[in-house]
Amino acid sequence: MQETGWSNTTKLVVVLILVGIGGWVLVTFSEALPSIIISGLLAYLLIPPTDWLVRHTGLPRGLAVGVIYLILLLLLILTPIVLTPSITSIASSVQFDMAAVTALADNLSNTEITLGPVQLQVGEVLLQSATGLQQLLSSFGSQAILSLLNVLSSLFWVAFVVVVTFWLVKDSYKLEKWFFEHLPKPYRKDVSYLLKELNLIWGSFFKGTLVLAIIVGTLVGLAMWILGIQHVLLLAIFAGFMEFIPSIGPAVGAILATLIAFLGGSSWLPLENWMIAILVLVVYTLIFQFEQVYLYPRIVGRRVNLHPGIVFVGAILGAVEFGVLGVLLAAPVLASARVLGRYLVRRLADQPPFPEQDEATATAIRWRGMLRGEPIAAVLFDLDGTLAETDETLIQRIMAWLGPLNRLFPNNNAETYVRRWVMRLEPVVAWVLSRLDAVDLDDDAFNAVRRVRTLLGYKKSLDLQPVDGALPTLETLRTRYRLGLVTTRDRHSTRRFLDRYGFTPLFDVIIAREDVHRLKPHPEPVIKAAEALGVEPVQCVMVGDTLADIHAARAAGAASVGVLTGFGTKEALGEADVVVDSINDLPRWL
Repeated sequence: MQETGWSNTTKLVVVLILVGIGGWVLVTFSEALPSIIISGLLAYLLIPPTDWLVRHTGLPRGLAVGVIYLILLLLLILTPIVLTPSITSIASSVQFDMAAVTALADNLSNTEITLGPVQLQVGEVLLQSATGLQQLLSSFGSQAILSLLNVLSSLFWVAFVVVVTFWLVKDSYKLEKWFFEHLPKPYRKDVSYLLKELNLIWGSFFKGTLVLAIIVGTLVGLAMWILGIQHVLLLAIFAGFMEFIPSIGPAVGAILATLIAFLGGSSWLPLENWMIAILVLVVYTLIFQFEQVYLYPRIVGRRVNLHPGIVFVGAILGAVEFGVLGVLLAAPVLASARVLGRYLVRRLADQPPFPEQDEATATAIRWRGMLRGEPIAAVLFDLDGTLAETDETLIQRIMAWLGPLNRLFPNNNAETYVRRWVMRLEPVVAWVLSRLDAVDLDDDAFNAVRRVRTLLGYKKSLDLQPVDGALPTLETLRTRYRLGLVTTRDRHSTRRFLDRYGFTPLFDVIIAREDVHRLKPHPEPVIKAAEALGVEPVQCVMVGDTLADIHAARAAGAASVGVLTGFGTKEALGEADVVVDSINDLPRWL
């Protein structure tokens, strides 16, 4: 009897229960919510530099994240050291002038102002005004201050943010893969395009605002240096940081600069301090107008471009509800809400949710490009274990040597683990060979490495046999994609195998051992193949049977396919985007 699906009533009840559970979780663990949000934002910001570091150095991803952490720690240590003298000097100046302000306030407190029949005590008016201002500032900033203090004052939450951010950055590609694998197929297309648009918004905001902060900070520092204002470095850094606070931030930066100019004057302009302060305020206004009219639309872009009034209201409401995070993220959150709202309205009105999408884009094969927005243009293949069969002698020899010890492994079979151990030897061999190449010893040592590769099951080129069905599969893929070969073998033996079985005309590029300085799992071979094909690495998919192939692809920014015709098992190759039995399954995926 065929099982029927849930009724609409059952689905509605399940959804309501899940919403209730979600609400209960949010309320119960609300204390952790700010730290989780901060971890997510930090991870989003650290993923691009981590990808860049992995791509250009070949470091393991975990170690690359550690390097990024170390750089951030050094910046956190150096910044206060550099800025402390300026902050101390400003504080002493403000304290000195505050004494005069206090004396003036004492005199005014005893003054009475008569307006017709009304008499006003200046002291009482000042006291009431100060109380009201204190309440206003308290209501505006209490949430932000409390959130900041809760994170900074608790070592537990600091450690929580550090650890969660580390794992989010290290395993971001795994989370991406898991999310789309568990998303129902009918929704994948819409979700992929929405995530692409949201990624453009947040990427434009953070990257654009960072560039904007550097430009504005440089302009402010240069202008203040020309005017002879003190603490130029502090003002430049502060002005740059304030760019992350829309609408309000530049005004705060201008106030600080005006105050410093009023207290310290200019080092060379023969003007009164109050005139210098007005001049500084005018310069800040001009820089702010230049930023809003010219820089912001070109650097941050139209995707985040909102009316300043909307951003201002959003920043105020965000500060009241979420503190500092609400102010900093007002612009991208509002822009994201605009995208999601437009999508929902079009869906409710039975209109195409993405009208700008043309038919060619809609039918293009997208894979892992669902988040990157790039169609696959080229397919790169490993040789041994992917196009050519490997020798199973070593595996069988180790299995026989283990003998009764096989019973110590799950299912009384150690083959899965033996394959994994053997597969993990290949990156070690590649690393050793790359290091020897760096000191011009690779030719002398390659004979020894060749023996190790033979032991690992890599046959001589004359003994290589193609995987069954490899040639027609490549011919089919050739009609849609450009093909490349990326191997750790030397070019001579590689060409001998390709020529012997008629593979050579199918490949547009062949990257052999002599063509690179660093072998897989370093990304250099994949990047060089992409460059030779005239495409970006993100438009390529690397097909291989070992983790070295998968790691090289991921480090280069390419998609990856694991095949089970070599030493790799489905569990061992789980980091790949897709795992297939052999390359003959590729046309079904591509």
